[in-house]
Amino acid sequence: MKKIFPILICLALVGVSCARQAEIDSDALSAEALAAYMQKYHPDAVKTTKGAWIYQNDEVAGTGEEYKGEAFIRMDYTITDRDGRFVGSTLVDVNKSNKNYSSRNYYGPMVRYAGSSSFSEGLKDMIKGSGTGLGPMKMGGTRKALVPSWLLGGTEAVYSITLVEAFEDVDVWEKDSLARYIAANYPDAVEDTLISGGGWYYVLKKAAEEETGLLTADSTIYCNYTLRDLADRVIDTNVEKVAQQNGFYSSETTYSPALINWDSDYTKITMTTSETDVVDGFANAFLHMHQYETAIVIFRSFFGYSYSGSGNTIPAYCPLSFEIELVKAPN
Repeated sequence: MKKIFPILICLALVGVSCARQAEIDSDALSAEALAAYMQKYHPDAVKTTKGAWIYQNDEVAGTGEEYKGEAFIRMDYTITDRDGRFVGSTLVDVNKSNKNYSSRNYYGPMVRYAGSSSFSEGLKDMIKGSGTGLGPMKMGGTRKALVPSWLLGGTEAVYSITLVEAFEDVDVWEKDSLARYIAANYPDAVEDTLISGGGWYYVLKKAAEEETGLLTADSTIYCNYTLRDLADRVIDTNVEKVAQQNGFYSSETTYSPALINWDSDYTKITMTTSETDVVDGFANAFLHMHQYETAIVIFRSFFGYSYSGSGNTIPAYCPLSFEIELVKAPN
């Protein structure tokens, strides 16, 4: 019995070695087949160090700074398969032409963390242009490449990427972008600098008809709200007319003022009798508002949906704006 264990170990090692060799051989064969395909159909393409194929004839040189390996990349992109069949895009016109457009969705440049596992080695290599002589992309430039499956962690795809900007610290970038937006659109906005590093702004839109105090735990609070991004795209609302005007009214939704469960700690403020959690940027408004006034609060994504976003509607690192009207309890 003592001899069985070493023998099993040896057999296991042989099995692992064979499996790994088969995997290497498979990748090598796929790379050879892809090289033959590119030579036949895209002889202008050049291969990066790691194996992505850049279409030189589609290269549009940028006029901005060269990508230097910054941690965050803001970009537009369109994805197809090798035969040109549409997969996805951040561009409105491309989605409309492929009958993939929805007025509820966000379209525009996306911020991606280059260190994330979801941002593949193939895309990094494509942007850097490693080993091609093309060099790294410049801001404003567009590059198209076929990225093989082994560099994407899935099915191969053809990416056309336009590099908008790149930066090291997403919080600094977002705070600066938001500050510029506020200065241009709401110069009278007041920033709450005590809330986790700032980047949260309050704009009084309409004062109450009679003087009222700040909200407290004893206040009965109901509100109408409309959520927008900074491009003024309406994302959500509990106001029926606003939903109708923006094309997402549903007869199955009850449109009525929402009950707010107040707390002196904004992270504990909830909504409705079921005490539904709300994003911190929305909740913090009720520490600043007086009863029956209307205000706009604008905040960076840290107080909203942060790096994850929300489906196709809210992208990662997206600042948001809520218009909030405090109203009397519905009958």
